[in-house]
Amino acid sequence: MLLSKPDPIRVALNRITFGARTSDVDYANSIGWSTWVTEQLNSVENNDPALGAHLMRQTMLIRYGAPAANDTRGTWTAVDEMRPLNYIYADTPTLWKITRNAGGSVSFSERTRIRQELAAATWIRNAHGRYQIREFMADFWHNHFNIGKNENELATALLPVFDLAAIRTNSLGNFRTLLGATAHQGAMLIYLDNWVSSAATPNENYAREIMELHTLGGEAYLGAVSNPALVGKDANGVNVGFTDQDVIQASRILSGMTIKYGQTGDNNVAQPDTGEYVFNSRQHNTTATNILGVSLAGINNGSMQGERFLDIIATHPATAKFIVTKLARRIFGDTPPQAVIDRGILAWKINQSSPEQIATVLRAILIDGEEIKTAPVIKVRRPYERVIALARTTGMVVNAGTTMTSMLDPFNDGLFAWQAPNGRPDTNDYWLATGSTIATWNILFQIPTLAEFASTPLSTQTPLEVLNSANGVVEYWVGSMVGYQLNETAMNSLVADQGGANGIPAAVRTNNATRIETAHRRLVSLIATSEEFTLR
Repeated sequence: MLLSKPDPIRVALNRITFGARTSDVDYANSIGWSTWVTEQLNSVENNDPALGAHLMRQTMLIRYGAPAANDTRGTWTAVDEMRPLNYIYADTPTLWKITRNAGGSVSFSERTRIRQELAAATWIRNAHGRYQIREFMADFWHNHFNIGKNENELATALLPVFDLAAIRTNSLGNFRTLLGATAHQGAMLIYLDNWVSSAATPNENYAREIMELHTLGGEAYLGAVSNPALVGKDANGVNVGFTDQDVIQASRILSGMTIKYGQTGDNNVAQPDTGEYVFNSRQHNTTATNILGVSLAGINNGSMQGERFLDIIATHPATAKFIVTKLARRIFGDTPPQAVIDRGILAWKINQSSPEQIATVLRAILIDGEEIKTAPVIKVRRPYERVIALARTTGMVVNAGTTMTSMLDPFNDGLFAWQAPNGRPDTNDYWLATGSTIATWNILFQIPTLAEFASTPLSTQTPLEVLNSANGVVEYWVGSMVGYQLNETAMNSLVADQGGANGIPAAVRTNNATRIETAHRRLVSLIATSEEFTLR
């Protein structure tokens, strides 16, 4: 018998995972919510052997021909093979070399392969990762420190390193460490143009975005202030917000933080062309005097100026408010409980120097109050989340496929596809737009039929005793995917549908295995379009 309303633990799990399975609910109930959260937050990156083994088994076809006869530059040989996901663990010089030489000694298809592998690996990690809070936070931070895949091919090529070394390694750690890791990654420095910032012409793009999008937030932007002395101070003597003058000062401070791309470096020595991070004093503008009202006097080393700037903005009170509020919206919806935000901000500030700062904030949000279980369920799953939840709640094994690179791009929800640095919108209105909803429904009907998902039989999961009952098959699969009864209209519609020619009982009577499986895949897709499945 289906529950009339969701189990509180299922509600909590859906808010902080890519989809609560019945086994997840049973496990969390057996050990207790607090213990489950603690177990998740105490995990270490790369300590999920089953996930690691599954990724190691993955292969994807890569096929391309040799250069045309009239191509005087191309020197690569033809390739036609099922290849493992090698690029997701590659280092910066390897990825950089491929893109720099694409069209010459390397086929353009190899450049494309990099993002195909990263997209496939992300789908698999999100669907099968045991430590779902880590996956949830990796997704959150990727959107917060957004790098769009189509903005610059060189930045895109380095995304696998950005993903592992910056985001995943620090997703539950210290925010200042995470911020510094992103600032030292070629993907970010290229995407926001800091790699070409020079002493003569410091580029303001990264300087503005690191304050407006990565730390202090748009509410802290004060615009053009003619008299900086009039800007208010916080308890530490730092300006309460940033001005256009701070953007200029920050551009000078950040100049010199770049990558090795063959330019002249210190002592007139040419840098190697590897894409690796370097501080190049020849590209550093030395005229910055203060930032956010804090004097830089005595900090003559350009690299140390940059690190001091990161210290200031990472620990700024506006940063705590901006990011914690953004995280609360990601978990609870457009109007998160104020008590949750207040607890999170307090934990953020108290643990500024803790190596587990982010995990501690999550503990305050998830354990120190009952909102995670009791607040209204109003947050809409975006298209990507619905696809992964469909896979998780139906027990599908997700395998690598090249279609994962761009499948959701038309809905603005493809991985690493949001072009602007502000990241995808995180409001219900955006994802409930009619065009997006209908297109997502179409994808939900396609997913179970794709080779990447279709390797897992759904028909073998349905208990034999309900196979001949329209009501029985609906209740079983709604229970697996949602956990409680859908609204009366939806339940009645599903039961009526399953009682017809396209239903599972009719397929069972034909004794045709293919038709039975097709009927199952149709039913789970129908359930995935329900209002209850759309919310998390």
